Amino acid sequence: MSMTGFGAAQLELHGRSVRVECKSVNHRTLEVRVHAARELRWLEPHVLRAARARLGRGRVDVRLELGAAVERQGGFDAIDAARFDEVAGRLRELSEASLGSGTVTLSDVLAYRSHFERDDAERFDESALDALLPAVEQALDRLQAARRSEGAGIDDDLRGHLRDLGARIEQVDALDEDERPAYRSRIETRLRQAVSDFGVGQLDEERLAQELAYVAERGDISEELQRARSHVERLGQVLDEAGEDGVGKKIDFYLQELIREVNTMGSKGHLAAQSDLVVEMKSIIEKMREQSANVA
Repeated sequence: MSMTGFGAAQLELHGRSVRVECKSVNHRTLEVRVHAARELRWLEPHVLRAARARLGRGRVDVRLELGAAVERQGGFDAIDAARFDEVAGRLRELSEASLGSGTVTLSDVLAYRSHFERDDAERFDESALDALLPAVEQALDRLQAARRSEGAGIDDDLRGHLRDLGARIEQVDALDEDERPAYRSRIETRLRQAVSDFGVGQLDEERLAQELAYVAERGDISEELQRARSHVERLGQVLDEAGEDGVGKKIDFYLQELIREVNTMGSKGHLAAQSDLVVEMKSIIEKMREQSANVA
């Protein structure tokens, strides 16, 4: 699963539009930040719990916004109709008692709007949780779906790189296998020539065998090849675990182990063709490390 994605959801509540947006980017751990309108700040702990239940890694920003009032059939939900009638009725009573006339205009009533307008903080308190939380969860689910979709593309890339890497490991092994006898023969010829050039005398065949074994061991990359194969195999298994938490960290670990083995092959190798393959393998591993940084 990728760590980057976006998800959103929207609903209408109490005559206001409520929009939830979730976006995430790469981060080594899970960090959730909630940006909420003043009336919705109490939702933060609920958002944090919902996000942590769904996501493993990434920096996630959740934004909760209240839109402008929406006109609905029957008036605005922001107006308490019963209180409006009470204010209008009381004004008519006072008008009749003081002025002898019960005429009251809308402007007269609106002068006391604070008595019949609902306060957003009152309407969007925890009593609205059952309506608001599903929208938050829907936005997080859409974010998760987007992360999975992008993760599928990353998975394809990583598997392609892994196949290329495995193929080059086998090419290095084939070159080493073909060249090993010739390499030993060249070393033996050089040692005999050196003894002859410096006039050391009779060559000690046992000592020569020891030196050849020592030089051959220094150039032997069979253990590095075997460990590299093992890491490639394990990486394939890790990719099959896609969707589990911590997969990105596992991938990065095995890539670090692979680069260590490849570097050792490069230092021990004695063929130009092997050196070229080592450079290619390093390039492939670096591409995989760049991609693994996006994996949750």
